[in-house]
Amino acid sequence: MKNLNAFSRRLRENRGQALIEYILILPMVFLLILNLVNFGGLFYAFITVSNASRAGVNYAVLGGASVGALGPASPASVNALIVQDILSLPNAASLSVNICQNNNGTTKTLQGTCTAVPADPESASYVLTSVDVTYTYVPFISAWSFPKLGVFLTVPPTTLHQRAEMRTIQ
Repeated sequence: MKNLNAFSRRLRENRGQALIEYILILPMVFLLILNLVNFGGLFYAFITVSNASRAGVNYAVLGGASVGALGPASPASVNALIVQDILSLPNAASLSVNICQNNNGTTKTLQGTCTAVPADPESASYVLTSVDVTYTYVPFISAWSFPKLGVFLTVPPTTLHQRAEMRTIQ
């Protein structure tokens, strides 16, 4: 009877409850930190790809026009500039760059493939140069992902695409 009384008293005590709650919440906190790192990497990649496309089209249009510039822009030098901007990202080998010009409805492919070049409303006066940058983001931490099942506990590999356009007078 004495042992049964001690046992029932132990069941009513709260000692160890905080430890159990901590153990139960710890995986959720870990998953939150993991997603924070991967979403931060995705936003960084998006900003980097966007800046690279803007820098590429800016150099393609204005290259050699300012003091101290590298010289007239060739498609290879524009591509090299974009690759240099993207080097800080993981999986930089997935980079794809398309450089196109639309001159009065005539599309000229400078690099890559130009399928959907936008039309310029004032095409008789301007040449529209567009730079498309496509990059596949792969998460920094891809733990507990099952891609064949389509299950990702964090950000799945994502394709980022940015297009920058700039007009020049003919």
